[in-house]
Amino acid sequence: MFCKKCGEKSEGDQKFCTSCGAPFSTSAEKGEPIFSQSSPPKPKGSPVGKIIGIIVILAIVGLGIWGSMDDGAIEKNNQAISNFDSGDSEQAIRQFQQASQEATGSDTKLNTLKNLGYVYFSEGQYAQALQSFKEALTYASAGSFDHYLVSGEIALLEGKPNAAQISYNKAYELSPSDFQINNALNLFYLDLESIAPNYVNYPKALTHAQKAFDVSTSDVKNIATQNLAIAHFFNENYDRTISLLSSQGSDPYIAYWLGWSYAIKEDEANARFYFQRAIDGGVEVEQEVYDYLYSY
Repeated sequence: MFCKKCGEKSEGDQKFCTSCGAPFSTSAEKGEPIFSQSSPPKPKGSPVGKIIGIIVILAIVGLGIWGSMDDGAIEKNNQAISNFDSGDSEQAIRQFQQASQEATGSDTKLNTLKNLGYVYFSEGQYAQALQSFKEALTYASAGSFDHYLVSGEIALLEGKPNAAQISYNKAYELSPSDFQINNALNLFYLDLESIAPNYVNYPKALTHAQKAFDVSTSDVKNIATQNLAIAHFFNENYDRTISLLSSQGSDPYIAYWLGWSYAIKEDEANARFYFQRAIDGGVEVEQEVYDYLYSY
């Protein structure tokens, strides 16, 4: 088999070129369609937390407790948010742990533990995330918004999507204009991590993504924008996805979704550009993407 990238020949039924390492095309060589518009892709591995902010970290600023014994915990919480935003998840986890340990007020305990749980979740450390959410739940008043929101996160991590949906809906009933619950429901119905495939509902996801975007403040506007773009993607509104993500910088995971959007729209030049940017940035993409890049 001859490599379409370097032209060298590889013996046998190889998946990758023995000279340059480029993957051999499979679908393209067989004349099969590389992309299917009827089945939008889901990212390989777990880039979700990194690209679209599957977590919602809220800075505990103010809350009427500056000058109290929780000042140190609040400062560490906000430092952790800054470190997470800059990509240092390990340092963020350490600081959230310290913040939750130093906090004395129930609200501060609750929020720092929630934040810790969300960061663990984004890093794929689900057992630690579950433990953090369970501890956070002990500081939430029974029947409160946070009680139902955190209960939903716990149920989802325990593989109980029906219980998660019930809890999320109760939180939504209490505060239908809250960013966190609309963001959570958007991601629940998108099911990017394939935790609850029977509950996937792209139109519902888009409805909640739009609500989250509409009520988002400046500190979470980027998260809301990216999540809305992904919801539009799965509803096959590719032009809207491109419009929303094109202003979100050069993050490789954003490039991944732009690559898919352009590929489905048959804009080969832009699709190749963004797929290559995603790969160069370390995104683990599907074989279909390599087939697309190396098919001529």
